[in-house]
Amino acid sequence: MKVFFIRLLGTSLIVGFALVGCQSNRAQTSVDTGATVSAAVNATTAAQANLQATVDAAVRATTAATQPTATASTRAATPSPSAAAAKTATSKPPTASPTPPVNTVAMTEQELAALIDQAVQEAVAATTTTTTQTTTSTADGTLTTQEAQALQAAVATSQTEISQALALAQAYYDLYAQISTETLAALQAIETDLNSMAASMATMATSLEQINQTLQQGLTLAQSTITQLQNTANQAKTTAQNAQTKAKSWESQVKAELDKRANTALATKPTNIPADLRGTTQAVSTYIDTVRSAVGDNKISKNELSAISGAGANAVAGLNKLGGAQFSGLATAINGTTQQIARGETQKAKSSLGGLEQSARSLPSGPGVPSRP
Repeated sequence: MKVFFIRLLGTSLIVGFALVGCQSNRAQTSVDTGATVSAAVNATTAAQANLQATVDAAVRATTAATQPTATASTRAATPSPSAAAAKTATSKPPTASPTPPVNTVAMTEQELAALIDQAVQEAVAATTTTTTQTTTSTADGTLTTQEAQALQAAVATSQTEISQALALAQAYYDLYAQISTETLAALQAIETDLNSMAASMATMATSLEQINQTLQQGLTLAQSTITQLQNTANQAKTTAQNAQTKAKSWESQVKAELDKRANTALATKPTNIPADLRGTTQAVSTYIDTVRSAVGDNKISKNELSAISGAGANAVAGLNKLGGAQFSGLATAINGTTQQIARGETQKAKSSLGGLEQSARSLPSGPGVPSRP
């Protein structure tokens, strides 16, 4: 019994202590939960602050490693070549093709001259627009990223127009340099201005690319950079005005030269007038062969035109003397073909040559005179 009582008393004490412990734990748990939450929030905030500080420091370190050093007073450094090369987001203006935009071989000399005049005017207009836009955009002594990119597009357009004008001028040289020496000086003067305009646009393109990269890096542009850009634009504008003035007389000079050349060719005196119809047939054959040989490469030299004019004069003299009205049409066709060649109408002359060969078949053949095919 005593043992049972002792066991019962022990059990009661244990239960009592357990109940007190549970109540104490519940109270302590309520108090500790609030404290724990506050501590967790504070710890999270501090961790976020520390993380942001770490990120900011890393960004500043990375930026300092990839950007040029700028002074506190000017903040106007120019990006290094390696940094500029890494900035792939800014594309370079497209390089215009030097190929003429049309098939110049199929055109007459006067048509090509007119196209050159038009191309020069378009190059002048594009360049003037670019230079004016540059002046307006830099009037406040700086440039925004949007303004720099707009100027890059304008410069690229100018480069395209200038390149096309230069390509057409080169096509003219290739086709008519051996015969149009009087007009070459005028074209060369225009080409000099076009090359100067092209150089100015190339300089502006390089400057604007560097400016755009500098702005993207958050740096302030140096005033000297803006001044240099303005000076280059002003030079291009002046040169464009000079080119426009010279181009005004270009087309009229070409027309005057073509008229003079044609009149001179048709005024050529015969040096060997055929004595009979067989000789006339031979003279016509010689003219046809001379023309065919000359126009084969789509170019005519002064010597070739002189040979054509002389052969034509001999053939026409024989036809007029011995052929009578029967062959007057052939004489007219020969003069027409000579005039076309003299006026730079090579493709028309090729077509006329085919008709001339057909008409020449009606001429009599004799000993030593080859029959026309």
